Amino acid sequence: MSVFFYTKKDSFFHALDPRTKILSSAVLFSIAAFCNNLYFLVGLLCLITLLFCVAKSFSNISKMAGLFGIIGLATFILWLLFYNGVQGGRTIFALSMSLRFINLLLVGLFLLSITSLEEFSNGLMLLGMPYPVAFAFSLSFRLVVVFIATGFTIVEAQKVRGNNVQEGSIIKRIQAYAPLLVPLILNAVKKAETLTLALESKGFSPQNKISLKGRYRLKVADWTVLAICAGAVVCRVIMIFLAHQG
Repeated sequence: MSVFFYTKKDSFFHALDPRTKILSSAVLFSIAAFCNNLYFLVGLLCLITLLFCVAKSFSNISKMAGLFGIIGLATFILWLLFYNGVQGGRTIFALSMSLRFINLLLVGLFLLSITSLEEFSNGLMLLGMPYPVAFAFSLSFRLVVVFIATGFTIVEAQKVRGNNVQEGSIIKRIQAYAPLLVPLILNAVKKAETLTLALESKGFSPQNKISLKGRYRLKVADWTVLAICAGAVVCRVIMIFLAHQG
């Protein structure tokens, strides 16, 4: 999805059909979202980390480790301070919520690591999403990449001028970043106008018909992954049902 995360590699997960990647990621996301058990969440974290290793994309976790650590710590502190009355201890519950949020982020990062932007857009259309909606999704991701790259360019230009926004306290960094918003917003408007002209010149229309017939085919590996995901969903539903019965 993002040029900062996706790299075409010779791995089992990169070779899967885009529909399989999207559906399996949705299953992982759902399992992580509806789980509060600390031990289960730790096991899920280990599983997702293993998936990154198999996909040869563990470097993406290292790249985002600092940000995920800050988010996880902030989530833990907020749940610890502002949520009361949880059976089993407030600390355990806060830790579970923090791990759940990190797992959700890692699932999204895993999809970004194994799926290109074109595959994601095509996968959505193959799953029945209308072309204009799928195009809007892919376009939003492209623009995010462009804005991030523009932001890095502006920061580097400011460093050359002696304004290093990455030095000093957090307050000073925020104050240093504030003036950079104006050129970033103006550049975003310019990019949007250029994109509109480019789409019009190429005759783009939401009514365009895109045919993907014969381009993608579910293989044995795809059916195997989908069967495992279906089994995981069934097991999770049974676990929830038994927990409520108990």
